[in-house]
Amino acid sequence: MYSQECTMGSQQIKRILHGIKRKLHRPKFEEARGEKGPDFYDQVFLENEDLRVHYTASSYYFIWTVIVDRIRRARRKAVLEVGCGTGQLAHAIYDAGMIQSYCGLDFSKTRIEQARRHCPAYRFEAVDVFQTRLFEHYHYDVAIATEFLEHIEHDLDVIRFIRPRTYFVGTVPNFPYVSHVRHFQDCDEVTRRYAPFFTDFKVDAFRAKGHEKIFFLLEGIKI
Repeated sequence: MYSQECTMGSQQIKRILHGIKRKLHRPKFEEARGEKGPDFYDQVFLENEDLRVHYTASSYYFIWTVIVDRIRRARRKAVLEVGCGTGQLAHAIYDAGMIQSYCGLDFSKTRIEQARRHCPAYRFEAVDVFQTRLFEHYHYDVAIATEFLEHIEHDLDVIRFIRPRTYFVGTVPNFPYVSHVRHFQDCDEVTRRYAPFFTDFKVDAFRAKGHEKIFFLLEGIKI
């Protein structure tokens, strides 16, 4: 009886600690869903340890391994990453040793500073993607946009900025979030929105381990 009571107490403690951890990682922004500014993402960075850990310890590692493999198979050498965040995917690409140059863009200065710590060998720029000229002036043959397109109203304009014949790979989710402008129900819905901008377009769905969250991985060659 004593050991059973102790076990139940331990389980209750675990549930309480888990609840506290979730609250700590939840952005402290009580506002309507939709596009957010850099201050929001700076704050999320400070509250979410997952954005600071080594990429192999991140909850997104499972999808990053797929992206790295897709880039390797595309046999391209110069990457422009839009919405690069804290540089964890960049670090994974660097460790794979398969490209010659990389430039990451993000409007959160806090995240760019962390990206430079994660991967000092690569170039990172704190810029607004709607104002920068790097889409034109930086040499790249791969464009990446993971967990970015769903956060902005004018996602199709960003796709238009990408240089023709560029290999593109990105992800969008099936779940809502306070900073999501949109999310998608299935691969067909993703295809309807983005396929007109690409040739050889395809979408694959990947379920996060232990979650109902699905990430749709889209790729193609920009028209």
